Amino acid sequence: MLVDKDDFWSWKLCGSVYFNSKESTSSKKVGVFVWRVRWERLPGLSELDKRGIDLHSVLCPLCDDAVETVDHALFSCKKVREIWDKVFKWWGFVYNQQSLHNILNGSSRVQCSENDVKIWQAMIWVSVYLIWKNRDNKVFKKSSWSPPIALCDIQVKSFEWIRKRCNKVNIEWLDWLHNPHVLVL
Repeated sequence: MLVDKDDFWSWKLCGSVYFNSKESTSSKKVGVFVWRVRWERLPGLSELDKRGIDLHSVLCPLCDDAVETVDHALFSCKKVREIWDKVFKWWGFVYNQQSLHNILNGSSRVQCSENDVKIWQAMIWVSVYLIWKNRDNKVFKKSSWSPPIALCDIQVKSFEWIRKRCNKVNIEWLDWLHNPHVLVL
């Protein structure tokens, strides 16, 4: 049985389990995005400039204070740090990370139980993906930059992503909002 709704295709695999093409690609998008970040394959302004693309400016479109490298756009920009501060505060941690690499790989991870490590990593991956999307919206759609709205988006999208990808995680929305690192596996 196929269901066709406004840009949405899904079909029943077995019983009451549906495969939704829109939902399945979002995990892949985050995974591919993180891979691109790790291999420095994002089209940040400094990267585009290195490739000979004539740009008006290579300064960060969020802060206008520094050259936009991938590390700057996803980690060290003062506007992005506001989001990271909120994300870490939400988890009850102090934000003292050294680099984007450390955040992605968890090498300077805050103290988490073993059960929380994968959830923490998934939330971080979704966060960097959404930070880049917010950056793109600012650049291409001239939308405003709002750390509280970005945090809300991170909370919603990471909750959805983790619930869909981790069958063993028993997580409720209010628990996720108020105490995300105490989850039942």
